[in-house]
Amino acid sequence: MCAMGVRLDRLLRRTSRKHPLPFMQLPLNGNDYRGIPTMVCPCGCDMFIILAKFDDDRLPGWFALDGVCAGCGALVSLPCPADEDGEW
Repeated sequence: MCAMGVRLDRLLRRTSRKHPLPFMQLPLNGNDYRGIPTMVCPCGCDMFIILAKFDDDRLPGWFALDGVCAGCGALVSLPCPADEDGEW
């Protein structure tokens, strides 16, 4: 590989989208719909695999805004209460 190719390869590795959870870096089916929060995947499924932390009262106290569609395996952005007015 030429010097320019090596530099380009390093730049792409540095700027590529990384996620702290390895299974969230690449979609299972090749589709990545992250960006606009959604309650239903484009495939029609409304169930998602999420990362959550529960409070002492057994309610979700925190959850990651990236999720995986339980139906097709696509990566999606999940909504939060601040998204209710549609201004994200």
